[in-house]
Amino acid sequence: MPYASVNGQQLYFEDTGGDGPVVVFSHGNLMNRRMWEPQVRALGGEFRCVVWDARLHGRTKDDGDLYTYWDSADDLLGLLDHLGVEQATLVGHSQGGFLSLRAALRAPERVGSLVLIDTAAVAWPGEALAQMGGVGEGFRAGGPGAVAPVLLDLLLGKPDVHEEWLREWRAQPRERLADAVAVLMGVDDISARLGEITQPALIVHGEADLPVPLPLGRMLRDRLPGAVGLAVIPDAGHTPSLTHPGEVNARVAAFLRHGAVSPPPVDDPALLPRAFQDALNAHDADGVLALYGEGAVMRTVAGEVIRGCAALRAEVEGMIAAGPCIANSIRHVVVGDGTALVVVDWSLSLAGAGGEGVGACGTAVNVAARGQDGTWRFVILNPGGLG
Repeated sequence: MPYASVNGQQLYFEDTGGDGPVVVFSHGNLMNRRMWEPQVRALGGEFRCVVWDARLHGRTKDDGDLYTYWDSADDLLGLLDHLGVEQATLVGHSQGGFLSLRAALRAPERVGSLVLIDTAAVAWPGEALAQMGGVGEGFRAGGPGAVAPVLLDLLLGKPDVHEEWLREWRAQPRERLADAVAVLMGVDDISARLGEITQPALIVHGEADLPVPLPLGRMLRDRLPGAVGLAVIPDAGHTPSLTHPGEVNARVAAFLRHGAVSPPPVDDPALLPRAFQDALNAHDADGVLALYGEGAVMRTVAGEVIRGCAALRAEVEGMIAAGPCIANSIRHVVVGDGTALVVVDWSLSLAGAGGEGVGACGTAVNVAARGQDGTWRFVILNPGGLG
């Protein structure tokens, strides 16, 4: 198994490898590197993705002592040394954001940019500390079963992933879980130092986050000099990377590729298929429709021809309601004078009428047109190919 000997600990990590830019993902409290599986699947072919388990979490072999998030920041920097990586983008959720911010303060030259998901730069208020103290004692006295009904909903809010993470907790000694919460309670306030962190930063926050409320994400956006913006994930709680991966992945991908919250206008017809893929997978109907030109026409796989803004929106919103995941691969692009033929191989999975998974694939023969502003948009979408 891959372990890095860092600061007297044996840090467990996984590395996709490759020649792409390095992105290191740091998990939240009581989670582990597996929380990033949706992001690694989406980004691993383009970026070198590294996930790891912090002390008192997952497979990492540590001394069992309490530590600070400055210690965790040093662990992360030591992991970069072990990997031979001079600089990386740091993606951190909750406590992963705590340590990522501290790594940027400790060694700014090692941090190229930051993605901060449902995290903060302040210490906990008294009410939150009292609640965490109860959680820690619950773990210590009764194990995961004593706290799971409330805590899983608070952290995840999506019942279909509760059982998976309850199994992860049950695999850990209850004292280790309690100590992890104790570390969380001791986070210090670094909000006065946010002006020192000048790297580009994307802030992502669940709209309905209770443990780390949205105003704390707004604070990061407002006080980090390099913040490019705040992406609020509608209806998401504390862990949107798990519960709303499509929306989070699209924002993270846009930031990693373009340094922006959302993809830029498409000035090359060859980029339209990826922009469509990212917007649809993010469940962003407006983003999809922004790629349609005036008078756009779409033929469905079933052969129905759809035209008009209202009908196209209804079709896109209907697809999004089924939880789509699409992958586009360009086969041919032929560019003429203001028009382009864009041939794409596509595969799509979504939920059927009974909730079952449904898959489809095919070749789309699309036509795009260039507007007076130089932006390319689809005018004919034909996912069923020729005919």
